[in-house]
Amino acid sequence: MTMQETVNEAVNVLRRWHQGESYFTLTTSGSTGDPNPIQHSREALQWSAESTLKTWFQWPENSESHTPISPIQLCILPLNKAGGFMQLIRSAVWNSPLWIGPANASPFREKHNITLGVETAKNDLPFVLILNGEALPFTWERWTHYKPNLLSITPMQLQLALNESFGQQILSSMHTVLIGGQAMSESLEKQLLSDFPKTRWIHTFGSTETASHFAGRILNHGTEEYTLTAGSSLTTTDSGEIQICNPATNNRKITLHDKIKQTSPTSFIWLGRTNLYINSGGVKIPVESLEMEISSLLQWPISTFYVAGKPHPILGEELTLFTTHSNAEISSINQKLSVLPKLHQPKNIIFIPAVSMTENGKIVRSINP
Repeated sequence: MTMQETVNEAVNVLRRWHQGESYFTLTTSGSTGDPNPIQHSREALQWSAESTLKTWFQWPENSESHTPISPIQLCILPLNKAGGFMQLIRSAVWNSPLWIGPANASPFREKHNITLGVETAKNDLPFVLILNGEALPFTWERWTHYKPNLLSITPMQLQLALNESFGQQILSSMHTVLIGGQAMSESLEKQLLSDFPKTRWIHTFGSTETASHFAGRILNHGTEEYTLTAGSSLTTTDSGEIQICNPATNNRKITLHDKIKQTSPTSFIWLGRTNLYINSGGVKIPVESLEMEISSLLQWPISTFYVAGKPHPILGEELTLFTTHSNAEISSINQKLSVLPKLHQPKNIIFIPAVSMTENGKIVRSINP
């Protein structure tokens, strides 16, 4: 989708919202199967936007520990997926301006030599301001008057932004960054807190089925626990899968393919996906948690590798590591990963030119890249 098409789509969604449309359809990411359409009511979407505002951006007037802000968002996520779509709905519900940028894996790469400042006006940045239903091109005056302070981003986009000077400028200028879409490595968390200590980093938890996030973990607090947003309730199945209930689910319990450890009525620790496993020799190997371990052991960014199960006549699936680190020696990789449980050590290593991603920055774990 071109930038103009993205802007047109944003204006169209906001027009439909302000005209009172009752239902909107979102599409699942397709990272664990075929994309599926899911319909949400206007009331569910509005509740989600209000819950986000109340949970992370509004505090009691007598609160001395927080200073409320008026969020102005920068959107670099696809608008036909929950992450980007909900930024549009939040903008409408919050009655706030919204900046639209390129919705790709590396939205800041093209402008990596730019320094934010008065001279930026000469560089024609690929950002468009949506204000009162109208699309306005970038100018430095508009950027400073309606300065974005809230960014939503995927871990993959985040990892690539850290490698670009312009991406680093954007990240450091944000009050809050909402990170969603996939698991994060410990090394990425540490880098964010070290390089941008003044930014509030929130790893969100949610799904298309729930319209948006229903919990978040503030990295700055140094905790593994995710805390529910206002108005959500939590239970688990007998097998430990999370069940969530809130107005976005029509106040019915829905079960997600995520295993958790519930630590309080409103908090939990995520243990892994229950539909993202490699079945090797009858043993289920959790993909995302294994990738986080590999990232930590090899010091590899999550954008440079993944694991998948290749068909095997005896094992069923053979645990295979696909990586862009073509200069790495296989013997060295195997030695560093030897501390993992035997069945969690890759049986095969394949070098690839790049890691494919969905349009909203999730890894496509192809066995035939």
